[in-house]
Amino acid sequence: MSFFLTLLIAFPLLAGLAVMVFSSPDDGDFPRWGALVAAVVNTCASLGLLSGALAGEHGWLLRSFEEKRAWVEAFGIHYWLRVDGFSTFLILLTTVATSVAVAASWNSVKSRAHIYFGSILVLSGAMIGVLASADLFLFYVFWEIMLLPALFLLGIFGGSLRRDALYKFVIYTMVGSLLMLVGVVFLGAQHLAARGTWDFGFDALYGLPLSPGAASWAFLAFVAAFAIKAALFPFHTWLPTAYSQAPMPVTFLLSAVMAKLGVYGLLRIAMPMFPDAAQTAAPYLAALAVAGVIYAAFAALAQDDAKLLVAYASVSHLGVILLGAFSFSQQAVVGTVFHLIGHAVTTGALFLLVGFMAERRGSTLISDWGGAARVMPVFATFFMLMMLAAVGLPGLSAFVGEFLILFGAFRDYAVLAALAATSIILGAAYMLWWYQRTMFGAVTQPEVARLKDLTLREGALLLPIMLAVIGLGVYPQPVVSAITPASVQYLARFGVEPDKSPTASPKNLEPLRHQSREHAHQEPVTSH
Repeated sequence: MSFFLTLLIAFPLLAGLAVMVFSSPDDGDFPRWGALVAAVVNTCASLGLLSGALAGEHGWLLRSFEEKRAWVEAFGIHYWLRVDGFSTFLILLTTVATSVAVAASWNSVKSRAHIYFGSILVLSGAMIGVLASADLFLFYVFWEIMLLPALFLLGIFGGSLRRDALYKFVIYTMVGSLLMLVGVVFLGAQHLAARGTWDFGFDALYGLPLSPGAASWAFLAFVAAFAIKAALFPFHTWLPTAYSQAPMPVTFLLSAVMAKLGVYGLLRIAMPMFPDAAQTAAPYLAALAVAGVIYAAFAALAQDDAKLLVAYASVSHLGVILLGAFSFSQQAVVGTVFHLIGHAVTTGALFLLVGFMAERRGSTLISDWGGAARVMPVFATFFMLMMLAAVGLPGLSAFVGEFLILFGAFRDYAVLAALAATSIILGAAYMLWWYQRTMFGAVTQPEVARLKDLTLREGALLLPIMLAVIGLGVYPQPVVSAITPASVQYLARFGVEPDKSPTASPKNLEPLRHQSREHAHQEPVTSH
């Protein structure tokens, strides 16, 4: 049995704890180097998943990496890890983002570096655990572990308004976690009532017979938990505050991965476990997603702080991603997962650039800049590329995901898809306005005239991100092909036939068709 996924999870967790325990508060070198080595090693190891996914030899699941062991056998709880096309690329994204966040923090943490770098590693391991879990109880455990280092990073190392941001973050996340716990226990109890045993495995809970009322309430509990994390309107208000107060490398990690886990939870748990309730509620949830797209775009237009502008832009793009998650076409689902990657790369890079701006100027207010391209031409070049990627320029990463989502969602929600498409125009408005005010024009402030261009370390961090933005935009087919089999399996739970393509073979539907026939004649279980 493979231990590969366990190592990907345990290595950063243990390395993070070691950095915290074996470092003194005044020791900055060991935490930095220890965290960097651990993050880079885990990134290199995660490439093994990528090779398996792109090879396409294991169908919709990468069986050679699966691990399953009894954990609390009396309650049907298993230590069960596995990956597919949905989770593989997000795990790789997590490991890469961790390495970038550590390197970007190299000179910015002056005290308690052991807590800072250790928390980043623990957060990374917990996020990988969430993405690899195939048992609902195990998923919840990693979900809870993930919150503690995030609280440390925001509460200890955040900005001047970190206390307000921390309170809001704690309230939102604890409410979401409580609702998820209720849903987890409910599903385990329903499995006991229906089949005589406890079981929290995803496969056992998919297709679990439930009364319509019970399924609706359980679906809403999980949706609320994941909607908070994914910043679905109107549960989005924690995100701009937290992103603007967290250190920029931490914001990079949160925006690149942590917010995406809410969308992942919808695709992995909430939607497929309650297909009838999901199809009933999907139009209303899609409308909320589009409301968030438009509201956040106008909010971004009103900002003078670059941190808040990018934070609201992130909420707007997450609304587009959520529209895809609430759609039931193969193009939309593939586009959702692809856009999770593209959005993480572009928005994360923009937060890094804002962090570099803050380090040089001591301010992220747009009005404090002007004419910076004259003294920082390399910075302006990277900034322009990421700005164009964020607005969905064809040939760059975000365009592929947005196009697939809007194209696929149009079948189910023509009006909503048309409204969501306005995000492209609004996004171009606030991004071009931001770029014009900071990079162009005459240098009118002496502080800007003294700014230095990107350092070699900063350029080395941005260069692979730039290459990923271009590569995903120019040649997305390998990633799309790797995601497609998992999307076929996902949509089969809603009775949606796959598109006619080599990567969407109807044979992938057979296990679920058999499962559906197996439970077709079982009576619904009434909730008590």
